[in-house]
Amino acid sequence: MSLACVAAFYASPHITVSAQKHSSTENSPLPSFKSPPASSRPKFRYWLPDASVPAAAVAADIAALASISAGGLEFLGFYNYGFPPMSTDWSIYGFGTPAFKDLLKAALKATAEHDLVFDFAIGPGTGAGVPAIPQTAGLAMELVYGSKVIDASKKIGSLPPPTLQFNHAPLNGWVHEPENWGPNELVAVVAAEIKSKTTKGSTQQVVLNEQSIVDLTNQTRNGVLDWQPPSSAKASPQWVVMAFYQRFSNERSCTTSSRPSSWVGNGTWVVDHFSASGAKKATDFWDQNLFNDKAIDQLMRQVGMYSWEDSMEMMTPLWWTPDFLSRFEKARGYSAIKYLPVFFQKQNLWNGYGEPYDTSYMFDGQPSDGGKYAEDYRLTLTEGYQDYLGQFQEWAVARGMEHSAQPAYNMPLDMSSSIPLVGAPELESLGFGESIDSYRQFTGAAHISGRNAISTEIGARRGGAYTQTVPALLSLFHDSFAAGVNTLVVHGFAYSGPYPGTSWPGYTPFQYEFTEMWGPRQPAWVHFNDTMLYSARNSEVLKTGVPKVDLAFYAWKHPWSSRAVYQASDLTSAGYTYEYLGPENLANPSVSIKDGVLSPDGPGYKALVIYAQTRITPSASTVLLKFAKTGLPIFIVGPAPNITIGASGQDTVSKNMLALTSGKFPSVKLISNTKAFSPETLQNAEVFPRVVADAISGSASNASQLFTQWRSKKQYNGDLLDMVYVLNRGTASTFSISFTTSEIAVPYVLDAWTGEQTRLITYLRTGQGIKTTITLAQQQPIILAFVTPATDDALIPLYVVAHSDNLDRFRENQEGSIECLVSDAGVASVLLSDNKEVEIPALNNTAPLPTATLGPWKLIVESFAAPEALSTANISPNKTIITVASPLQTLVPWTKIPGLERVSGLGIYRTSFCLPDLAGNNSSLAYTLHFTGAVLHTLRARINGQLVPAINPSAPGEGTDITQFLRAGGVDNEVVVEVASTLFNAVKARMNDLRSIGLPVHVPKDYTQPAYKEFGLLGEVKIKTWRRVVLQ
Repeated sequence: MSLACVAAFYASPHITVSAQKHSSTENSPLPSFKSPPASSRPKFRYWLPDASVPAAAVAADIAALASISAGGLEFLGFYNYGFPPMSTDWSIYGFGTPAFKDLLKAALKATAEHDLVFDFAIGPGTGAGVPAIPQTAGLAMELVYGSKVIDASKKIGSLPPPTLQFNHAPLNGWVHEPENWGPNELVAVVAAEIKSKTTKGSTQQVVLNEQSIVDLTNQTRNGVLDWQPPSSAKASPQWVVMAFYQRFSNERSCTTSSRPSSWVGNGTWVVDHFSASGAKKATDFWDQNLFNDKAIDQLMRQVGMYSWEDSMEMMTPLWWTPDFLSRFEKARGYSAIKYLPVFFQKQNLWNGYGEPYDTSYMFDGQPSDGGKYAEDYRLTLTEGYQDYLGQFQEWAVARGMEHSAQPAYNMPLDMSSSIPLVGAPELESLGFGESIDSYRQFTGAAHISGRNAISTEIGARRGGAYTQTVPALLSLFHDSFAAGVNTLVVHGFAYSGPYPGTSWPGYTPFQYEFTEMWGPRQPAWVHFNDTMLYSARNSEVLKTGVPKVDLAFYAWKHPWSSRAVYQASDLTSAGYTYEYLGPENLANPSVSIKDGVLSPDGPGYKALVIYAQTRITPSASTVLLKFAKTGLPIFIVGPAPNITIGASGQDTVSKNMLALTSGKFPSVKLISNTKAFSPETLQNAEVFPRVVADAISGSASNASQLFTQWRSKKQYNGDLLDMVYVLNRGTASTFSISFTTSEIAVPYVLDAWTGEQTRLITYLRTGQGIKTTITLAQQQPIILAFVTPATDDALIPLYVVAHSDNLDRFRENQEGSIECLVSDAGVASVLLSDNKEVEIPALNNTAPLPTATLGPWKLIVESFAAPEALSTANISPNKTIITVASPLQTLVPWTKIPGLERVSGLGIYRTSFCLPDLAGNNSSLAYTLHFTGAVLHTLRARINGQLVPAINPSAPGEGTDITQFLRAGGVDNEVVVEVASTLFNAVKARMNDLRSIGLPVHVPKDYTQPAYKEFGLLGEVKIKTWRRVVLQ
């Protein structure tokens, strides 16, 4: 096809205006933005089936990561999550064996060769354990009990033996059951009067008389207790005697073969997560069995970044550690022995999945969940867990690394106080419900403690492997960035070599249940460099300087759950950013206030909101009173948190809350209920957001889905660099956005897709900062930077304050002049910041500038299919070229093209067009390439063999300038567009025959129920003609 003739006189005149020079602003506010270091690039969790695989195959996988600009890998011996079947002999190829050691060394060498970073799991699977001699110090322990009900007139006699079987059925199959062998050590005996019994479902709830409970531990001799209830209790019909035993849980984190030749080959055992000795058990294993190899030690010091542990997935009826009772008494001020019966609660099991036994106990007058005594159990357990984390962090730092962990959640532990203790605290998109509010419940504790690497295990979803698209993955990235998460560990990259019992498309952990298996097996892998660099640039911005957040919400959750704390969208709509802090975060001695700002050198919270909270620690209540005295704005929404956490400190809490709400502190505002709290409440107290946005066109009625994340850094030359990540999660709209900056700040736009940093040209300066208009598609972010010169006399570069509607794409060219594009042949006008109005005259020929729709399209598809004879002997895809016979006049999904209905692969579309002869005036015209259809997975374009800059899949229709790639008028220009699919269609077509480690697809309906997915190039591809105008 040919564009309509464009006459030579379409060339536009150059307009001469004066321009102010700016002496201190660099052209690139963030020099590392274009090519971020490996530490800012996404890493991949690398699933290694076991140590039997060839080192060359592992090295090839690491080279594949380097080829797409990934930052590195998280080296994880998966071992089928520690469960059978064992396709090889794990006593030989298990975690920590000599074979594993050799493979670890090979992986480190390959990582160093490609200048990547290397994280490693402390153990196989989730990293919860290491090889060890069973029943030795540092391994996991549990508390169990036996009970005997007696009449008030009877003696107890022999102690009841422990009940080792407990309710672990909900976790069976993916968490190892404790093995019920080994000794039981008696630690306590108590008796209590039974007041009542009720049955709730399958659980009997027994109410005990708290005043009657008696510690009989010291009256026990050789398993016999010569005791009966006191005579005054004979009117009571029954008492219960409970004997408590501590024991090793004997829980494996990875199984092994039936006849291991050594303890190193005997699988791995979960370590004690509630003491430093448990961490030391793991670090000693690494020091003595892996880092004793000098090459491994040196390579790890060269490329190692984080030691790492996944979310804790373990089970016992009650978590325990040998010194728990002494730790409890020292920290809480009373003995735990009498209260042990009420520790065995649903809330104290993994993720609160159920009652540990078919009988649960509570005290009369206390909550059924154990109340303050169970809270003290969790507080004490958390303190032991924090010793565990601290030991890992100290060890990693001594080796030139840091420790990363997914801290506390799923367990009866305090997450917010544990987050600061590791170098790179990590959350996960799956476990946090893909919720920005849940992410904020994590990032606040990291931000206020100065942790600048906030990691996420991102991309895991149920619903079948080979189903995730790049736009879906990017939406998870965007939401994480919006909450301040800045380190991405993609879930994941599966070992791609041969493995026993495994057919095409290759080793697939979780038996196809979870996403995703990225790597060269995926057709889109050849396009992944764009996604990696884009994500890395966002991370680099969010790792620069310190975060700035408008509000801190106080929130106490123990155990933590992913439910939202503040569910309304009005704060976001008004521009406020916020995150959550726990009581220990507030009470940290390093937290300061200056000029009414909380943590001024960190997040710089302008106010603290206590929203519908009832519980607080004594130390946090004391700090709140201190904050009020220094003038920090505090908003107490609903009743003040006037109940202590645990059994002690109520007097302190009551006294502090009474003082805080007395009306003596002008900065403390009391809001009667949650309905009375709104952005106006904050504004009336002169607490304003750093960013304010209004939707001015499009389908969004407000900015309730516009999220921002602010970073600030003092530059080496004294300039202040502020950068703001802005994400539109709502429908496509145009927003008027105001940013609170200095009067002399110079704004820039940082394009994460191309790496370009260009000065923002169209904006207004207000009394509070800079105001500009931005159009964003759904799930489209933009990054703006503001450079405030160190000296007040620096000149501000010329900018545009208003322009006619037919002008767009203002930019500063390499000569420092402003240029823009005119969309038609008519008159255009610009009002500059020096109050000069510039008129761009109309062309002599007022015919519309042409927009061309490209086509028809020739299409060939490189199909990635299963081998015709599917077997475990060949995992290579059957790659064939399918040529669509007739050119496509209309672009439709492959499911509507005969022969492509069930294909997965890489599609290559070709067409050409011809520009008219422009008589030497081509330099005054510009051309942009637009894709009107949705990007279903990945897309790349080439013009005349030259790669077009990366196209934003969230907004492919906004257009990319391709002028520099075009040939002169009258000569054909070739357009090649590549689009990739996932492997879903090919996997669905052969789902019944697929095997990984000898097992079929675990959830067949993930593939049988959905229809074949639509892929291909959709919509229309257009080239738009503009006039280019340079303001000199």
